[in-house]
Amino acid sequence: MRPQTFDVDLADASLTGFASNVTGAAFTLTANAATDGLAHQVSIKNDSATDHSGKTVTLVGTDPNGNALTEVVTGPTGTATVESTGYFLTLTSATPSATIGADTFDIGWVDEVASHTYPIDWRAANPCAIHVVVTGTINYTVQETYENVLAGETPVWTAITAFSAKTATVAGTATVGATAIRLIVNSYSSGAELQMYTSQPVGQ
Repeated sequence: MRPQTFDVDLADASLTGFASNVTGAAFTLTANAATDGLAHQVSIKNDSATDHSGKTVTLVGTDPNGNALTEVVTGPTGTATVESTGYFLTLTSATPSATIGADTFDIGWVDEVASHTYPIDWRAANPCAIHVVVTGTINYTVQETYENVLAGETPVWTAITAFSAKTATVAGTATVGATAIRLIVNSYSSGAELQMYTSQPVGQ
């Protein structure tokens, strides 16, 4: 595995990034992706005092790797905001299960972000070296998986202990035998940025 550099320059979180004041039985989005090219969790904010938690909103788009992703999110209670659990690189539609009448929702992205999956050499005798360099205020985790991501298996992700919920620059390694890594941003302030450098020496 050749040395690689990944530059993560985050867009500001935006409660109205995908749409502002959607209403009725069909929501029209005004944007389909965050401006940073990264996959964010989606937020749905209720602008009214009406409880819409008996309804759902079906989110359709793509995951951090560009694969199809659909998630059904329970609607928000009065003046509340709900978030998806999935990370959406693109959001092509948001469809309510029933009309919200004259009430309005705002649909945007929040400060939980996932990078795409980076395959590493699971056969190598040496672990993949990772160096994350932090600028600004940010909380991040580097995760690893043992699933065969190149064969399309769904990854089960585990945090690498040395990179779990960190807020500063850290150097460490993935586990020997891991097949892929990804970067998760748990929260950040405007202007925060990460660079992740990886390399994996060949050896016996």
